[in-house]
Amino acid sequence: MAWFGRKKEAPLEVEEVEVAPSLPEPPPLNEAGLRSMQDHVDYLLGLVEPLNPFGMGLLEAWDQVLCEDLESLVDVPAHTTALVDGYAVRAADLVDEDNQRVESMQLFDGEGRIPVGAIKHVTVGEKLPPGATAVLPSTFIALEGELARVFETVTDGEYVRSAGEHLSAGEPLMRVGEVVGARHIGLLAGAGIDKVFVRPKPRVVVVGSGEGLVEPGRPVDADQTIDANSFLIAAAARAAGARVFHIVVGSNNHAELAQHVTDQLIRADLVISTTGGRREDYEAMVQTMSGIGLVDSAQVAMTPGRTQTFGLIGEDNIPMIMLPGNPVSAYVSFQAFGWPLIRKLAGADPQRKLHRGIARTGFRSLEGQTHLLRGIVTNESGINRVAQVSRQHALSELAEANVLIVLDEQTAQVRAGESVYYWKLDED
Repeated sequence: MAWFGRKKEAPLEVEEVEVAPSLPEPPPLNEAGLRSMQDHVDYLLGLVEPLNPFGMGLLEAWDQVLCEDLESLVDVPAHTTALVDGYAVRAADLVDEDNQRVESMQLFDGEGRIPVGAIKHVTVGEKLPPGATAVLPSTFIALEGELARVFETVTDGEYVRSAGEHLSAGEPLMRVGEVVGARHIGLLAGAGIDKVFVRPKPRVVVVGSGEGLVEPGRPVDADQTIDANSFLIAAAARAAGARVFHIVVGSNNHAELAQHVTDQLIRADLVISTTGGRREDYEAMVQTMSGIGLVDSAQVAMTPGRTQTFGLIGEDNIPMIMLPGNPVSAYVSFQAFGWPLIRKLAGADPQRKLHRGIARTGFRSLEGQTHLLRGIVTNESGINRVAQVSRQHALSELAEANVLIVLDEQTAQVRAGESVYYWKLDED
């Protein structure tokens, strides 16, 4: 018997603490307090997933990434046909028991299986009658009434296009991850395929914003600026494979910006923002993004385009990148970060391909950061020669360039005649 009774204690009430949503931990900074360009690319790619695939008709699937292996559904050609004008024949009937050429064959003009010892006239591409194994060219015989005198023999399969010779049912055509091109569509249609499973083109909304920003073609007052950046980025996004929507908001009012951006989210898989170039324009959009989503702002070890802002905005966490206001910085930043995001959303390889050429002149950079120079590559006697493009007018410079020269964090100098790497800006 217990000496003392234990008083029952009331269960502890645990107060649930709501944890505010946040982005994953960003990558570490280098000794200079900067995030490497590659770390930033990897961080952004880790925050998006490829779009869900669905079935599309062949024409709608053009330029989209395949999500299934495809095999021919039919034999091409479907039947054995004649390669030349001549006479369908059972090749074994052209020789006798002593393996000598027969002198003549009987003409057959009926339907169905070709009789033993007979031939039937066929034209190029015509289906061979049942029983026939070859075609005798017209020059191999001479007609004499209902008989044909034979001058030459053929063997099984001669002068015919066999069923399945071009494609056989079940033969592989395309694999997961390949992009459906125009010529692929012809191949697939010929193989009996009318629909394919692909990822859709990412829908990208490009927003140009800034106080006094106006679209080209409209009257411009003294305190207004023609928007070129958002048109530049919208075109670049389309070239990257996106389906692009584009708006211009000539204001820095946070409520107005937030309304315009959130109105676009219903048709966006990615939002890309550009500004008119002033610091206050950029800051206004960043503050707006912070009010409608989770935002990461970083100083990236790259030139140009050091200041980078990314966010997941709205109820569906739509990814958004905020590009710098300078047109060169905006375009270079798009190629470094926007291009791989579009590629990943589309299910394509997001890694840029580095091409190698020979420097026509010397290039300088700073160790510890990636320098992306506007360049032009020309082919001379099979050698790709790389030169830098430099113009006072930034948009003229971009229009002339066909590559971005990549000087990585370990490169301080490239001398004329040495190897240099670049990204193609018009890569297929």
